[in-house]
Amino acid sequence: MRKIWFVGLLALGLSACEKDDICSGSESETPNVVIGLFDRLDPEIRKSAVKIAATAEGSNQTLIFRSTSTIELPLQINTNETTWNLKLFIPTGSNSDTIHKTDQLRFTYTPEALYVSKACGYKTIFHEFNAVKTTSVSNDTWIRSMNRLTNELTNTDNAHLQFYY
Repeated sequence: MRKIWFVGLLALGLSACEKDDICSGSESETPNVVIGLFDRLDPEIRKSAVKIAATAEGSNQTLIFRSTSTIELPLQINTNETTWNLKLFIPTGSNSDTIHKTDQLRFTYTPEALYVSKACGYKTIFHEFNAVKTTSVSNDTWIRSMNRLTNELTNTDNAHLQFYY
């Protein structure tokens, strides 16, 4: 009798959930800027970076990316621009020496808040997206050129920018 009571209660509890009660999937998330890294000498070849440190301007937020050919950077949703300093670390061969090169990128956009569902709330998408390599933080830069692939950021399924270095 107890078993039947428990199974009945469990079935009732599970049937009470509606589709809007559970939030899942990338369609409910505010997208980051997805950047693919490519070899400047052979633009068709992805180029993995050993280490990239990305620091948000005016913030102490630093993201570290290791051994990757794709990086993702969040944008501020309460303003029309976000600036990131990107530092590429290049090992010199010896264990202790590392060269680093730095570039500063300014992303401009128009944010729009979209209602997703009761469980997920809102997400922000970005219109009129643009990326500009601003005056270098140092004279030793690493991004030789970049290619913007879209001016709308609605998901993170594909790259939005390509860097050639």
